[in-house]
Amino acid sequence: MKIDWDDHEELKAEGIALSRRFAFGQEMSCLKVVADQAGDLGLPPHWHENEQWVVVTEGSIRFVCDETEYELNAGDVAYIPSRQRHTATFVGPEGAVLMEFSAPPRLDLAPGSIMPSSMKFD
Repeated sequence: MKIDWDDHEELKAEGIALSRRFAFGQEMSCLKVVADQAGDLGLPPHWHENEQWVVVTEGSIRFVCDETEYELNAGDVAYIPSRQRHTATFVGPEGAVLMEFSAPPRLDLAPGSIMPSSMKFD
């Protein structure tokens, strides 16, 4: 099944310069994330029960996982195990587009969801 991202509502992230579109399956979710502005994201380190894969399709981001910083460029893939502290810290000068795959699905991010956030900041 092909996902047409234009059919999915674009939602602005709260407090950071990102927009996201979501697709949810039975066992995983996929987010298309667009960061049009270069600079600091201000997203604090966090963790969640979901394992996560991040695929950068355009531009670049800086990413921290388990206290190690990585530069992710178009074509790079990052894996975040369940319960691993991580964050994206900085968007490169050309912005960034990335796909985030989470299992189980991040149902807390679904538009209209009443589930509490799965993100933990301790």
